[in-house]
Amino acid sequence: MRTWRFQRGDVPVGCLVGMVVLLVVVLISIKAIPAITRVGEFEKRVRELADRANRRDYNDKRILRDILAKAEELDLPVNKKSVRIDRTEHRMKIRIRFDYTLDFPFYTYVWHKEIYEDRPLF
Repeated sequence: MRTWRFQRGDVPVGCLVGMVVLLVVVLISIKAIPAITRVGEFEKRVRELADRANRRDYNDKRILRDILAKAEELDLPVNKKSVRIDRTEHRMKIRIRFDYTLDFPFYTYVWHKEIYEDRPLF
């Protein structure tokens, strides 16, 4: 006896599972992609400031002020306590630690982020 595979009401299970997986990926992407791009832009700015540390007018206070201004502009949870700037005669080290919270419909993910830049001074 032949079976009818394409009868009305017949839904392949693989299609439903694929749609559920696609829905989950889209929901995660909607929240995660903007956060990742903001943090990437912030890292780029910190890298630029670390490269400019050789200049006379870029002292530690100015670098800290610029870092905090960029973090506020991007709405990142960075404050003075989370930024550590160490300058010696030959090296400039910037370390930033913060926790970024991503709220999903059924789960809250805390992203522990650390940015570390170490540059030589000439």
